[in-house]
Amino acid sequence: MTRPYNPHGATRVILDRALEHLASVDYQVSARWLFYRLYQDGIYTGKNDYGNKFLQMLSRARKGFYGEWRPWTLTDETRVITTQGDGYGDEREWLEAVSGEWCTLDRLRNQPAILVVLYEAKAMQAQFRHYLPHAAILSPFGGDPSIPVKWKLAKLLEKRWKEYQVPVYVCYFGDFDEKGLGIEKTAKAEILDWARMNKDGEYLNEGGDYHWVRGGLDEAHVKRYGLPLSIEGKGYQWEALSDAQASEIITEATAGLVDDDQIVATQEQERATTERYQRQFRAAFDLG
Repeated sequence: MTRPYNPHGATRVILDRALEHLASVDYQVSARWLFYRLYQDGIYTGKNDYGNKFLQMLSRARKGFYGEWRPWTLTDETRVITTQGDGYGDEREWLEAVSGEWCTLDRLRNQPAILVVLYEAKAMQAQFRHYLPHAAILSPFGGDPSIPVKWKLAKLLEKRWKEYQVPVYVCYFGDFDEKGLGIEKTAKAEILDWARMNKDGEYLNEGGDYHWVRGGLDEAHVKRYGLPLSIEGKGYQWEALSDAQASEIITEATAGLVDDDQIVATQEQERATTERYQRQFRAAFDLG
């Protein structure tokens, strides 16, 4: 049985303030992102506070169902759970389900460019999905990506360029520190080079039109927002940005790469097609 958690004094104030930060965004965030919000507030002041105080407090609040805290309140930065066993009870149940399927059309058609978004922090996956839902590729690095991952990304760039014959823009978002800049430098060189190679290491006759853009962080962002040093004191991390600051950087870096009017037109075509075929499907199978 879950043991109740009833914090008092300063702990209650911190947890309430943390909930205010959670309520300010429309996607799930990690514990690290939340810590940086409180770090910016001046509630925490040292890098040891993250492991020694903050995580323990959050763990007790979530496990104890304190206030609005729940075990699922924050997202996990690294682990993905795969399940099986979901299915339909009988044929009619399946027909009912598929009759409601939504028509999905290719939203990359008639776009000015193919937008590929790569980012260092796995913890911010929900943030990038929220602000860039129509990017052709979204992929977190979570540190220095492996050789197979970089090769796969390179081949995805090649595939998209061959399919659509428009410029492919890779927008990268990462930490502004020695490690983060090094990760990007290596990834950029290898991914763009491999995108122009075949499986035998030979350069393709028709090289793709690829562009690499560093969206942030950079020195200008650090100065613009007055970002604090990371809790390790070795640079500046993406999680230190508030949601509004991150949104501004993401918007600036990707401006003009997605035609929103074309997306809306495609969505309207999807809606009309879905409604038409759902009526026909339900009538054909007598689903009412």
